[in-house]
Amino acid sequence: MSFGQYLVGCVGLFAGLAAVSVIGGVLRSRLVPGWTGPVAWLVAGLLAVGAAIGPALILGSFGLLTGWSWLLLTALLAVAAWRWRERIPAAGARPELVSVPASAGLTIVGTGIAAGAFGSFVAGIAIRLGTGMTGFDSTWYHGPFAAGIAQGGDTFTLHQLAPQFLSWFYPQNSEVIHALGMMSFGNDLLSIFLNLGWFLACLLAAWCIGRPYGAAPISLAGVALILGSIAMSDQAGEARNDIVGTFFILAALAVLINASAGGRRITLGPALVVTLAAGMAAGTKVNFIPAALALLAGAVVLAEPARRLRTTLSGVGALILGGGYWYLRNLVQSGNPLPWINHVGPLQLPGPDQDVGGRDAGSVWGYLTDTDVIRHWFFPGFGDGFGSGWILLGLLALAGLVLCFGRDSGPARRTGAAVGLALVLAWLVAPTSASGPTGEPNGFVSGLRYLAPALAVCLALLGSAVGQRGGRARWLTMGLLLLLAPFTIALGDGWDVKDWLVAFGAGAVFWLASLAVFGIWRVGSRQHRFAARSTHRIIAWSAAAVLLFLLLCGQGVQRYYFDHRYASPDFTIPALADAFVWARHNTTELRIGTNATRQYPLWGKDLDNHVQFIGIKRPHGGFVEAETCPEFIAAANSGGYDYLVLTMDREGQKLKQPRELSWIADDPAVRPVQVAEGGGVVRLDGPLSLSTCAG
Repeated sequence: MSFGQYLVGCVGLFAGLAAVSVIGGVLRSRLVPGWTGPVAWLVAGLLAVGAAIGPALILGSFGLLTGWSWLLLTALLAVAAWRWRERIPAAGARPELVSVPASAGLTIVGTGIAAGAFGSFVAGIAIRLGTGMTGFDSTWYHGPFAAGIAQGGDTFTLHQLAPQFLSWFYPQNSEVIHALGMMSFGNDLLSIFLNLGWFLACLLAAWCIGRPYGAAPISLAGVALILGSIAMSDQAGEARNDIVGTFFILAALAVLINASAGGRRITLGPALVVTLAAGMAAGTKVNFIPAALALLAGAVVLAEPARRLRTTLSGVGALILGGGYWYLRNLVQSGNPLPWINHVGPLQLPGPDQDVGGRDAGSVWGYLTDTDVIRHWFFPGFGDGFGSGWILLGLLALAGLVLCFGRDSGPARRTGAAVGLALVLAWLVAPTSASGPTGEPNGFVSGLRYLAPALAVCLALLGSAVGQRGGRARWLTMGLLLLLAPFTIALGDGWDVKDWLVAFGAGAVFWLASLAVFGIWRVGSRQHRFAARSTHRIIAWSAAAVLLFLLLCGQGVQRYYFDHRYASPDFTIPALADAFVWARHNTTELRIGTNATRQYPLWGKDLDNHVQFIGIKRPHGGFVEAETCPEFIAAANSGGYDYLVLTMDREGQKLKQPRELSWIADDPAVRPVQVAEGGGVVRLDGPLSLSTCAG
């Protein structure tokens, strides 16, 4: 990417951010008028994310989504929102928020713990800058979904991938954001950094949860420990979306708790924000649906009794607005909003008639009575995912849950506890939370990312619970979190000196910047309105200076990234790695068919290759692998491919070559490009012949 292309991308990016920020700010002023400080920033940011996703889905439903069409539509919406902002109905939110300032000591320690987690996360991103996204899920479906949306401008058609877990029915709010970044620069540069933004957003939401009780730093530190753990370390520099859904849940709880602090009933404006955030979580990942429903129920319970019907109807509407799009798409495409569920009792539901496939399914729930599995797999797995202090970490999370179910916690925090339980239940029953052969759930540690959001919620609530119990309780809790930090935060796993320097440098910058913002805001909040406005200006100009600095540094960063992106992939078998290197060089606007599950690197540096798994479409959105040579030949010919990438995409498989490559090896239309043990790349000079199957 030339410097000119980089600047154009930056201009488009900043223009888009400005447009959605205006929309978010205007909506914030109408839904929660009078709110100021971190909670107001959180609401504005949440609504800005919604303002980015909404126009993309409208355009994408008709195949019209491009970078320019999205920018034009959001700019028009921003101008309209600003021009007619006074005509937008204002909700009756109470302007005064309960805020108990945390002590300077707690703030220093809490932000220090968060700085450690931040540094670890940034180090993970730095590693990915030298490799590209390598996580299995990023290269299997997150990346292809985003690249497919960016390339085709279509969000409603199913992008059918390797037939595992019916992944093409997954909700894709997170992938839409990645696609918008890809449209800005014509590549995936921003995708490496997006989860860092969600990381910071989660910390802001955590701060807001503890804020009404003088314990914001405790909630901040607790959530930071979870985000910095090994279980969540694979979110850094990747397109995984667990951290995205976690933010939406934490943001919804933060608004609910702040709106109702002091025993107040919430009004319609905050209720709409809460349910919209809940819907956005459900539109990010299926396992957040139970938590979203719990948040809806909590918003209704906290509403004034006379207005509960209106709140219920409005909340359901906001929930659907935030995430219902993807389930409506599934309903239209397959006849079932949740195609993984094909029957309820005796009732048979429409949907694809095929096995879910993928890894050996297994849930934690199914092993709860198996003491051998618990002792030999689960207990060590918790240590692998959350560090050697996982028992203390679990006890603190449990304490947050129990305390917030107490009588003196109030319905908002009881709702938070219910959300935590819903997330735990979703983890327990998830079909991959303990995947692997029977009695050997080797996927347990990977499945802990489904539990991590529950722990984040519980530890955020812990701060609010101990905050009202006095200084001793606060310091005891913070001391325990500080004790856990070096054992929980993923520091040093495979790092070299450069990674350590990046982690320490990023952590130090975060710590100093956080304390500076805290100090400036605290001083400004004690002064009159003019001083408060000056505080906002200082923060705004500081943010602008940081953005300018990042803009100047970005050119060198992107050059380094594209010099190393998939240059020497070592995260898969050699044959597929060689195919990734081939796709990195001299490929543009090619049609590539593949049998590989991990296909994202085949899209090329500029993401302009069309890549598709070679399979057979079935009714109700079904898609299966070709099991015979004639089926494969027919599927490959129907794709009109220029090249085929046919490899074994997992280690430990017994065949030396994929059967698909053996089927077509002698076809006269096939021209080998690079073939080795385990598979290779071939060029097609014409249609494949069925006669090769007879041989």
